[in-house]
Amino acid sequence: MVHITVKLNVSLRKYRSSLKINEEMPILIPSDTTLAELLEHILQIPAEEVAIHMVNGIKSDMDRILVEGDKVAFWPPVAGG
Repeated sequence: MVHITVKLNVSLRKYRSSLKINEEMPILIPSDTTLAELLEHILQIPAEEVAIHMVNGIKSDMDRILVEGDKVAFWPPVAGG
């Protein structure tokens, strides 16, 4: 098992309504879990709801395997100008 932290930004917090703004959520996940598996299977957030996904402050591919201590952040698509 691997300890990570997850931050859901803006409208993604609706999937964990108890999270406050900028609050990180500690999660224990199985070893060899990918970013995609974390998002869709563990957090149960549809992939189309997320536009930006970062691990340790760096934009990462969804097939990245998460390791002990990773800090994951997700952002929804944002419109504006």
